[in-house]
Amino acid sequence: MKEIDAYLAGLFDGEGCVSYTRRPQLRKGKPKAYLFWVIRMEVNMIDKPTIEFIHKSFGCGTINLRPKMEHQNYDQYRWRSTHRDALQCAKRIVPYSITKKEKLQQIIKHYEVKDRKTLGNAKP
Repeated sequence: MKEIDAYLAGLFDGEGCVSYTRRPQLRKGKPKAYLFWVIRMEVNMIDKPTIEFIHKSFGCGTINLRPKMEHQNYDQYRWRSTHRDALQCAKRIVPYSITKKEKLQQIIKHYEVKDRKTLGNAKP
Protein backbone atom coordinates (compact mmCIF):
# COMPACT_ATOMS: atom_id res chain seq x y z
CA MET A 1 0.00 0.00 0.00
CA LYS A 2 2.83 2.43 0.80
CA GLU A 3 4.42 1.74 -2.57
CA ILE A 4 1.17 2.54 -4.37
CA ASP A 5 0.66 5.74 -2.36
CA ALA A 6 4.25 6.81 -3.13
CA TYR A 7 3.67 6.11 -6.84
CA LEU A 8 0.41 8.10 -6.79
CA ALA A 9 2.13 11.00 -5.03
CA GLY A 10 4.83 11.06 -7.70
CA LEU A 11 2.21 10.91 -10.42
CA PHE A 12 0.36 13.85 -8.87
CA ASP A 13 3.56 15.83 -8.42
CA GLY A 14 4.34 15.42 -12.11
CA GLU A 15 1.00 15.16 -13.91
CA GLY A 16 -1.69 16.14 -11.41
CA CYS A 17 -3.46 19.29 -10.38
CA VAL A 18 -4.50 20.10 -6.83
CA SER A 19 -6.90 23.03 -6.42
CA TYR A 20 -7.59 24.68 -3.10
CA THR A 21 -9.05 28.11 -3.84
CA ARG A 22 -12.02 30.26 -3.00
CA ARG A 23 -13.83 32.02 -5.81
CA PRO A 24 -17.09 33.85 -6.41
CA GLN A 25 -19.91 32.23 -8.34
CA LEU A 26 -23.26 33.59 -9.37
CA ARG A 27 -25.97 31.12 -8.43
CA LYS A 28 -29.27 30.74 -10.19
CA GLY A 29 -31.90 33.08 -8.75
CA LYS A 30 -29.43 34.97 -6.54
CA PRO A 31 -28.73 38.67 -7.13
CA LYS A 32 -24.99 38.55 -6.42
CA ALA A 33 -22.05 36.15 -6.52
CA TYR A 34 -21.06 34.31 -3.35
CA LEU A 35 -17.70 32.85 -2.42
CA PHE A 36 -17.36 29.08 -2.42
CA TRP A 37 -14.47 26.65 -2.03
CA VAL A 38 -12.98 24.76 -4.95
CA ILE A 39 -11.30 21.67 -3.48
CA ARG A 40 -10.27 19.29 -6.20
CA MET A 41 -7.60 16.81 -7.24
CA GLU A 42 -7.29 15.67 -10.83
CA VAL A 43 -5.01 13.98 -13.34
CA ASN A 44 -5.36 14.32 -17.13
CA MET A 45 -3.53 12.03 -19.53
CA ILE A 46 -3.96 10.01 -22.68
CA ASP A 47 -3.16 6.68 -21.02
CA LYS A 48 -6.51 5.22 -19.95
CA PRO A 49 -5.08 2.27 -17.93
CA THR A 50 -3.14 4.69 -15.70
CA ILE A 51 -6.26 6.76 -15.04
CA GLU A 52 -8.21 3.58 -14.24
CA PHE A 53 -5.41 2.52 -11.87
CA ILE A 54 -5.69 5.85 -10.02
CA HIS A 55 -9.47 5.45 -9.76
CA LYS A 56 -9.19 1.86 -8.52
CA SER A 57 -6.39 2.67 -6.04
CA PHE A 58 -8.18 5.59 -4.40
CA GLY A 59 -11.63 4.00 -4.66
CA CYS A 60 -13.30 7.33 -5.34
CA GLY A 61 -13.61 10.07 -7.90
CA THR A 62 -14.81 10.01 -11.47
CA ILE A 63 -13.27 9.28 -14.86
CA ASN A 64 -14.26 11.40 -17.85
CA LEU A 65 -13.24 11.33 -21.49
CA ARG A 66 -12.09 14.64 -22.96
CA PRO A 67 -12.29 14.26 -26.75
CA LYS A 68 -9.36 15.64 -28.70
CA MET A 69 -9.68 19.15 -30.06
CA GLU A 70 -8.65 20.23 -33.54
CA HIS A 71 -5.09 21.08 -32.45
CA GLN A 72 -4.60 17.82 -30.49
CA ASN A 73 -3.72 14.31 -31.63
CA TYR A 74 -5.28 12.20 -28.86
CA ASP A 75 -8.26 11.99 -26.54
CA GLN A 76 -7.54 12.62 -22.86
CA TYR A 77 -8.89 10.85 -19.81
CA ARG A 78 -9.45 12.73 -16.57
CA TRP A 79 -9.71 11.37 -13.06
CA ARG A 80 -11.17 13.92 -10.67
CA SER A 81 -11.97 13.87 -6.97
CA THR A 82 -13.54 16.72 -5.01
CA HIS A 83 -14.24 17.83 -1.44
CA ARG A 84 -14.26 15.00 1.17
CA ASP A 85 -13.09 12.43 -1.37
CA ALA A 86 -10.15 14.71 -2.19
CA LEU A 87 -9.44 14.90 1.55
CA GLN A 88 -9.08 11.10 1.78
CA CYS A 89 -6.81 11.05 -1.27
CA ALA A 90 -4.70 13.92 0.08
CA LYS A 91 -4.22 12.17 3.43
CA ARG A 92 -2.88 9.09 1.66
CA ILE A 93 -0.30 10.79 -0.54
CA VAL A 94 0.81 13.85 1.45
CA PRO A 95 3.68 12.00 3.23
CA TYR A 96 5.24 11.15 -0.16
CA SER A 97 4.50 14.36 -2.05
CA ILE A 98 7.08 17.05 -2.73
CA THR A 99 5.76 19.49 -5.33
CA LYS A 100 2.08 19.48 -4.35
CA LYS A 101 2.62 18.92 -0.62
CA GLU A 102 1.59 22.44 0.45
CA LYS A 103 -1.76 22.32 -1.40
CA LEU A 104 -2.48 18.83 -0.06
CA GLN A 105 -1.79 20.05 3.48
CA GLN A 106 -4.16 22.98 2.93
CA ILE A 107 -6.96 20.57 2.01
CA ILE A 108 -6.32 18.46 5.11
CA LYS A 109 -6.16 21.51 7.39
CA HIS A 110 -9.36 22.94 5.88
CA TYR A 111 -11.39 19.89 6.87
CA GLU A 112 -9.68 19.40 10.24
CA VAL A 113 -10.65 22.96 11.24
CA LYS A 114 -14.17 22.48 9.85
CA ASP A 115 -14.61 19.17 11.70
CA ARG A 116 -13.27 20.65 14.94
CA LYS A 117 -15.83 23.46 14.73
CA THR A 118 -18.62 20.97 14.04
CA LEU A 119 -17.61 18.76 16.96
CA GLY A 120 -17.24 21.80 19.25
CA ASN A 121 -20.79 22.95 18.46
CA ALA A 122 -22.35 19.51 18.85
CA LYS A 123 -24.55 19.02 21.90
CA PRO A 124 -23.86 15.97 24.07
